[in-house]
Amino acid sequence: MGREPLQFGKAALGKEEKLSLHSEFEYIRNSGREFAGRLMLMVVSACPDPSQSISRFGVICGKRFSKRAVDRNRAKRLLRESFRLIKNKVKPCHVLLIARKAIFGKTLHDVQKEMIYLMTKSGVWTEE
Repeated sequence: MGREPLQFGKAALGKEEKLSLHSEFEYIRNSGREFAGRLMLMVVSACPDPSQSISRFGVICGKRFSKRAVDRNRAKRLLRESFRLIKNKVKPCHVLLIARKAIFGKTLHDVQKEMIYLMTKSGVWTEE
């Protein structure tokens, strides 16, 4: 009679989909195109390895965003989860998401809606 455990399956984010090296973040910042929204800034760059078939992403949310770690972590979780839910419709590319203060108090649906809008604007969103 209890709740069933959540099943993420293939929709879970793997280690290979996350950007972790400083050089990867620098590459995207230098070679990517920026798209600004109210809740986030998205920087999109082509994959340096053309044979790569997955999208990779990273999230930045520094102390300038908020001095409280709880607020920064909440913003990062919202951005990560939004990307996880829509990653199957994104063309292979590198995406860097930078949180803005307006993300305070927003729901997952609000963040996901703006992320889809920015990806459509950048040309990496597929309507399959």
